[in-house]
Amino acid sequence: MKGFASPRQLAELHVHLEGTVRYETARELAAEHALPAPPPYEYSNLAQFLQLYRPVAQSMQTSADFERVIAEHAESMAAQGIAYAEVSFNPSLHPGSEWIAGVERGRDRAREEFGVEIAWLVEMSRELPAVENELALDIALATGGVVGLGLVGDESIPAEPLASLIDRAHSKGLRFMPHAGQVGGPEVVREAVEILHADRIAHGIASLQDDSVVQLLVDRGLCLCVCPSSNARIGLRPDYARFAQAGLPLTVNSDDPAMVGTTLAKELELAETKYRLAVGALLDASWRYRFG
Repeated sequence: MKGFASPRQLAELHVHLEGTVRYETARELAAEHALPAPPPYEYSNLAQFLQLYRPVAQSMQTSADFERVIAEHAESMAAQGIAYAEVSFNPSLHPGSEWIAGVERGRDRAREEFGVEIAWLVEMSRELPAVENELALDIALATGGVVGLGLVGDESIPAEPLASLIDRAHSKGLRFMPHAGQVGGPEVVREAVEILHADRIAHGIASLQDDSVVQLLVDRGLCLCVCPSSNARIGLRPDYARFAQAGLPLTVNSDDPAMVGTTLAKELELAETKYRLAVGALLDASWRYRFG
């Protein structure tokens, strides 16, 4: 199947704003801020990926930088037929607060110039001290278009200390999608569900190592937002069809599309042709399990 296309409008639920930055844009932003040019988007494991991700993120410093990056991604969304996307950003990678205005203006431009809707997830990190994760929550509560929190970072670090922040977010109407079970084990997914009360799971592929965790996800009616090409770039190639066979709802996503070198259309084509997933079910889940 070549050149996948759908007559339906698409939605995407697992995208990192910093990972949408085109390489040419990253080089130009770095030059504007007298920073070294980021390395080429070439990597084969997670450590190498993070070594290029951080410099790109650090090149986004001003509100104008954010507005540009968001507008460029909105243009890409429109070209792909993506009507709605939930996109995350990580405040800990962007010092200060002036840039936040660009997040709101960029979202407005996405709607006005390209006819697409972006909703935000604000990321906390397992490695950060409590005060920085509290700041992330404050930004989430004060910024227009935010519908939830995300969680990234080293999955060997327990996230239970963040439970009170997540409870506070839930009490304010925000939802929660942590990264869990990408490089960590199934116990990380169990923690995300039972301790952190996740509303969706990003990746979650380690659940396949423990049938009881897969069943837990099914029983809770949680959706996994998986990213086949992104995981393959770092050597992870699970059998996603096993999730569908267990009755677990899935969406496929581009994750960091510029850095991975993929699009949502490519992920849908891959899901159908390689992983034997029903595209109709994937499209339905992307709308049903959205936070916005």
